[in-house]
Amino acid sequence: WPLVYGGLVSMGEAFIGMGAIGAGIYAFFNRLLIPFGLHHALNSVFWFDVAGISDLSNFWGNTGVYGQTGMYMTGFFPFMMFGLPAACLAMYKTAKPGKKKMVYGLLASAAFCSFFTGVTEPIEFSFMFLAPGLYLVHALLAGITAAITVALPVRLGFSFSGGAIDAVLSSFLPLAENPWLIIPIAVVVGIIYYVVFRFVITKFNLKTPGREAVSDDGADTAAISAKAPAAETKKEAASGDVPVATIIEGLGGKDNILSVDNCFTRLRVSLKDVSLLKDDVINTTGCSGIVKKGNDIQIIYGMQVGAVKKAVEENLDL
Repeated sequence: WPLVYGGLVSMGEAFIGMGAIGAGIYAFFNRLLIPFGLHHALNSVFWFDVAGISDLSNFWGNTGVYGQTGMYMTGFFPFMMFGLPAACLAMYKTAKPGKKKMVYGLLASAAFCSFFTGVTEPIEFSFMFLAPGLYLVHALLAGITAAITVALPVRLGFSFSGGAIDAVLSSFLPLAENPWLIIPIAVVVGIIYYVVFRFVITKFNLKTPGREAVSDDGADTAAISAKAPAAETKKEAASGDVPVATIIEGLGGKDNILSVDNCFTRLRVSLKDVSLLKDDVINTTGCSGIVKKGNDIQIIYGMQVGAVKKAVEENLDL
């Protein structure tokens, strides 16, 4: 860890003094590191006192330099408030007709969260494993957005993240520069995100939420679930749109499941025999990815994971 952390700090320090370009490069690597959780090491260089910048505390404490302080936070607002929500719209529009209702809850709630609070992980984790190439496109767009926003110039800061709440609050601080430009910039960024995401998804047939593989006969998740035994099908119907029978089948059957739990975005299941796990079946249930840790399986469902867990528990009588 000291070597990794030191390497990221050194990389961040290399961007200092590069102005808007450096801010854009930082935003690009910030997004790339999110899947590994290492973006916090890079953030410490710019937001806190690791390299003497303290962008965050200086902005809110009015102890920085007007026109300079805030440059490593400003660029996050446009793509967090409008860019990624527009990406959600693109993913919803390109989802298969039979799955749009299922992905709507995931994407709509995640877009709302990103716009108001700047919490983007529910969106990013919904496609970064399904379509890593698209995630790279997102990182590039984020970096370009940050560089242009800082160059205009605009200066805003956040105490939590780049959502609308922090945008409004920081607009009234002394070090805020041209805060009104954030909205028109964000609108343009939203349009670009929507067009680019929709084009890339359809052009390369990416498996974003709602576009996962179907069975050989072309049936979608609902049809696969309908093949379950009658008793399970009846209980599954009572569980709404959650393909419970398919999930249980993919986990190796009821007798193979020891426990079911969930965190913010993941269904966490402990299995007796992990070799009975059927990845291809699980991938038809609307998940964004599968993480295996011994006999413990994590299936990424996003914000709808609570409903998934409840439905599975009802079928298992846990």
